[in-house]
Amino acid sequence: MSTLGIISEYNPYHKGHEYLLRTALEMTGASHSVSVMSGNFSQQGLPMVKDKYLRAAAATASGIDLVFELPTVFATGAAGDFAGGAVLLLSSLPSMEYLCFGVETPDPSFFGEVAECCVEEPEVFRKTLRDRLKAGCSFPSAREDALASVLGDVIRQPLRSPNNILALEYVTAMKRLNCRLRPCFIKRSSDYHSGVSASATSIRNHILALTSSEKADEIPDYLKEVLPPGSSGQYLASEGGLLLSPEGLMPYLSAKLMELPEEPEDGLLPMDMTPEIYHRLRKTELPTDYPTLILSLKKKNETMGRITRSLLHLILGIRQNDRVPLTAVSAEQLYLNLLSARSDSTTLLRDTGSVTVITKKSAFHPDDPLGKRLWELDLRASFLYDQLYFDTFKVRLPSELRRTPVIV
Repeated sequence: MSTLGIISEYNPYHKGHEYLLRTALEMTGASHSVSVMSGNFSQQGLPMVKDKYLRAAAATASGIDLVFELPTVFATGAAGDFAGGAVLLLSSLPSMEYLCFGVETPDPSFFGEVAECCVEEPEVFRKTLRDRLKAGCSFPSAREDALASVLGDVIRQPLRSPNNILALEYVTAMKRLNCRLRPCFIKRSSDYHSGVSASATSIRNHILALTSSEKADEIPDYLKEVLPPGSSGQYLASEGGLLLSPEGLMPYLSAKLMELPEEPEDGLLPMDMTPEIYHRLRKTELPTDYPTLILSLKKKNETMGRITRSLLHLILGIRQNDRVPLTAVSAEQLYLNLLSARSDSTTLLRDTGSVTVITKKSAFHPDDPLGKRLWELDLRASFLYDQLYFDTFKVRLPSELRRTPVIV
């Protein structure tokens, strides 16, 4: 028996995800599939379309055997944190053999060479990266220049597509952790961003457009068109609305802004927040709204994702010293929070190696300080999302400590 792994957000699980799973099973010959999925907040630090249990159930109803939650520190971290945490967790499962992901450039040698440079960081790479950051470039732009200084300009174009960028992070994490997973590169289909293969972003945007134009009654038919039957069935049967606006975060941000010290203590700056962002944040005049706040913080050398991530980290109390040093962490210190499973695939849980699998949340009390901190932050993220959902839709989701995995 062999298993393939998929790192996901499933925001929501759509026909492109179904295509990737089907193709991955055909290419690898694996008998089972496991996904490590972000919880209630995205890698951009924004609330997901639905809570993690429903999104996980949509994935298992569409063919994924098991869905585990990627801890919040990784799920809302920068690309390297996101990829590294997910690779570490998947590689801890004994039956896991493949890590499968979509790319625009399915060239293993290309990704291997570039990832090797990211891991080894030759002197010219480090110098170029340092110089470009000092010149005010964003990190992605500076790293592209640093890689080109070693490998030539030929690497630039492939690294400007989002899926190739994330694939590079996965391969780099695999090399850095020296894990046994075998990468499986799946070329994205030509119509992946349109028609029946619409991307998650385009699906969310279309739902927002329908809602804004008072055509919400068209949403059920649209979901049936762009989501697999198993996924659309879960969404259509759910209570409450589909989209949570990040503007709901503003009251929580306002409360934090009023108590920010003039200078944060060492290591206590919110994760991904630079001192420059912090000091601009302190100068914010209240009242304001979320979009205005974001625009006031955005500068040329910072990505929008970094800003929105760091603001969520401020709310949740995720600090710079919460960043996990992956190469110094063992599977025994971590855990896999089971969100959903197919009824005929629960036998996969009989051999999960040395990593703890959580099935009963209220009974989970980690002893290791790292595991304890990660679980504390996961609970905070769940409680915040549940409150946002209640604020918006007046629907009370079950408490995280009383939730059990969804069996489909």
